[in-house]
Amino acid sequence: MANYSITNSTVASVGSSQQTIAGTYKTICATAASTISNNTSGNLGLRRGKIYDILVGTDAAPGDTYLEYDVCRATILTVAGTWLGALSSFSSAIALDPADGPCNGMIFANSTAETNIAQVGPDIWYVGVNQRASYRWVAAPGSELVHPAVSSGTGSNGLALRARGSYTGTVTGNILWQEQ
Repeated sequence: MANYSITNSTVASVGSSQQTIAGTYKTICATAASTISNNTSGNLGLRRGKIYDILVGTDAAPGDTYLEYDVCRATILTVAGTWLGALSSFSSAIALDPADGPCNGMIFANSTAETNIAQVGPDIWYVGVNQRASYRWVAAPGSELVHPAVSSGTGSNGLALRARGSYTGTVTGNILWQEQ
């Protein structure tokens, strides 16, 4: 069981940039099940993912506006298009233990639009915060947010951390997850 981290600011080094938040949800970071056809890391075994830690905030000038963050189950439809940080090499997730290999699933960051993600069901995690505040959620053991190890026929099943608000600036998001 390896632990990984992805943040929407880390992927800036691979050509991605944080996106301006608006009144509709925009995906900050996502992790999804891999398929044999899209996995190039050499680890072809399918694994489920468990998000156990979420950190959110903003890196812009503070103001007194609200931000809403959620995690939803999602079908990730493609790895290209409007995902600036579509990381199909699977090696851009940071292994928290350097002895662990690259993650087996797909990771994404900094969506410019929500055309490549389809929310499945209601939110499974939600928090509203003032723009001046940051927020951290840590799962109680056994209460992690889980995505399945298998992908659907039309895309990969995953979890997406999204943000929206009355604020027009960029936000930060970091998810820590485990592959099993």
